[in-house]
Amino acid sequence: MNVTVIIPRPLQSACEGRARIELGVPPTSDVADVLQTLMALYPGLKAFVANEKRPLRQHFGVAQAGRKLFLFASSAPSVRS
Repeated sequence: MNVTVIIPRPLQSACEGRARIELGVPPTSDVADVLQTLMALYPGLKAFVANEKRPLRQHFGVAQAGRKLFLFASSAPSVRS
């Protein structure tokens, strides 16, 4: 099955400047499988994944529409003291 991933401008540098990526994945793949494949091909995207050891101000979200997967760049609000 072919899946189209739409990459927003802030994340394109992590994807060799691409705005759109076509991936061939098994028909049983879900969104997590597609993301795992995408990060294996473009490891620079891992820098945008926040976790308990690496909380980030900027990260990405995902939305699916049929065979299209949209990545959204988002930023956490600034913390003011």
